[in-house]
Parts: sequence; structure tokens; C-alpha cells
Amino acid sequence: MDLQEVWASPEWREQVQQWITQVLDSCELSQTGPLEPARIRFWSTQLTVPTNHGRLWFKANNPGQFAEAALVACMSELVPDHVVTPLAIEPTKGWLLTPDHGKTLDSLKSTDYQLWVRVVRDFADLQKQLAPHGAPLAAAGLVSMDPAIAGNFASNQLLLHTGLPPEHPLHLSPQAADGVYLSIPALEEAAAAVLASGVPLSLEHNDLHSGNAFIPGTTTAPLRFFDFGDSYWAHPFSSLYVPLTVMQEQWDTTVDDARIRRVVTAYLECWTDYASLAELRLAVEPALKLARLHRYGSWLRLLIHADDSAMITYGPRALKYLRTLTDPVLQ
Repeated sequence: MDLQEVWASPEWREQVQQWITQVLDSCELSQTGPLEPARIRFWSTQLTVPTNHGRLWFKANNPGQFAEAALVACMSELVPDHVVTPLAIEPTKGWLLTPDHGKTLDSLKSTDYQLWVRVVRDFADLQKQLAPHGAPLAAAGLVSMDPAIAGNFASNQLLLHTGLPPEHPLHLSPQAADGVYLSIPALEEAAAAVLASGVPLSLEHNDLHSGNAFIPGTTTAPLRFFDFGDSYWAHPFSSLYVPLTVMQEQWDTTVDDARIRRVVTAYLECWTDYASLAELRLAVEPALKLARLHRYGSWLRLLIHADDSAMITYGPRALKYLRTLTDPVLQ
């Protein structure tokens, strides 16, 4: 199915408009103009909704990420200061309607590493608050990527990829599959290391960056995060993978950059009630290796519902994460 074609159709837009109208009527709000498309990709699409009480945002997800709607609604009860509370959700369709919280942090175009310190510290606070709430998050649809299952998960995926036709974008040759298989013991060692850290599992954003956090209304207000479609229940330190990648790209630098090291340290300092800073550092590299498995997994659950064009474009990205599972990240 070509989701982008569906989402661009007048028929689908009319269904969305009917649902939004019902929501606005129940909230005693009035729409003051037509729906406006903001973005359309094969993983999601957004529309803006002008109302007499400001702009709202509508989001529809790829079926592989339908759970985001119920997950965000659940998180808005558990950590209301750290996420955007939806006005309404349609969980069976993966639809969200949320208020507009203004511009995101990336709109500041800041190169100050302290901005990243703020992102990771505030997100660590969200993770620590959610750590005791695995059951309601699972009930909302958050998928578990417990490190204890990492090796089995990776091994089982090889059967999928080697069984596909050679011309398929997700096909792995026997030689390539052997390479991944040989890395699984190192992946299991990484899993054992993070489990030994004493830090509990929590929500792993899996796409944490400044474009997914709003500029707070006051200097003391916590950041509000969004875009949780890629998330897993996993080791929290894996959430550093995307920030490390983006910082290197933004600053045209390497992981040895002192600014990046300071950001990592700032994040770890939030967890020192579980272990010493030195002990926590030992879990970072293993958690970053596991993060590649999370990135692979989130791409795969989207690609199950991809059209041919999206599969050709993004299939190789998923396989790249699988092929590089145990390549060094910080070391």
C-alpha cells in the first residue's frame, strides 16, 4: 500500500475532517480554516488545524507505529510535564490531535553544547519517572526490547532476511548473514553489561534530538518531548545513540569532541543514584550497540507496510544497522 497516496487522497482527508470536527465539537472549539498539510512521509503525515483557540496538530501514523497514539495518551498521565497531552486520539487508526506548543529547540540553530545537555537531562528525568510504569506502557503498546532478548531477536531476524528473494531490498546473502551471526556473542555481552549496571529499563526514545522537543515557556519549565513512534521499552542509555550521531553531524566532529563527552557525562550524572559515574560509564558503549538493534527494529516495523519506492529507499538503512550491530560507537 502506498500510504502517502492514501494520505493525499480527498477521501481520506474527508474522514480525518469528520473526526476532527467531532473532537472540536466535544471540546467546544471552532475550526476557523481548512486543514493544511504540514508533512507527508511513508511513516507519518501531519496536518495543521486552525481553531478559535489556536492551531492544533493532527498526526497519522504508519500502521507499524499506530501504538504511538495510545502511548502518548498514557505518558500524558504518567509524566504530564514532559510530553504533549493529546486533545484526542484514535488508537485503532494511529491518529493524534494535539495542541501547538510553539517552536522546537532545533529552530534556535544553537551550536552551544548546553542545549544538548538540557535535552538529555530532561529526558533522563522523564525516563526515571517512567521506569516503575512498564506495565501501563506495555498495555498502551510500547514494544519491549529487553536486552536479555537482544541476541535471540537478532538471530531470528536472519531467517527473515535470508529467506527473501535476492532482488528484495531487505535480502541478506548467506555470507552477510554469517557476518551478523558472528557478532551476536558480542551483542549478548553488551546486553549483559547494561543489565549489570543496576539502571532499570525504561522508555528509550530511539529518535531523541532537538527537533523532537519544544522550547519551554519559561527557563525553569521542563522540556516537552514528542514523536515517540520509534520508542521501545529498553535500557535508557540507548537513547544517547541519536544525540551522539546528530551532534557529530551538526558540529562536523567526532565522538572524541570534549563537548560530546560533556553531554554524555551530564546525562549519566542524572543516574548516579543507581551507581557511581565510573560504573555508569561502563554501560554506555554496550547500550549504544544495543541502540543499533532498536534503530533496525523501528525501521523494520515501518517497512512491513511500505510501498515499493519506500522499501527501495529505506530498506538498506535497516540492514545497515543490522550489519553494524557491534561496531564501536564511542570507543
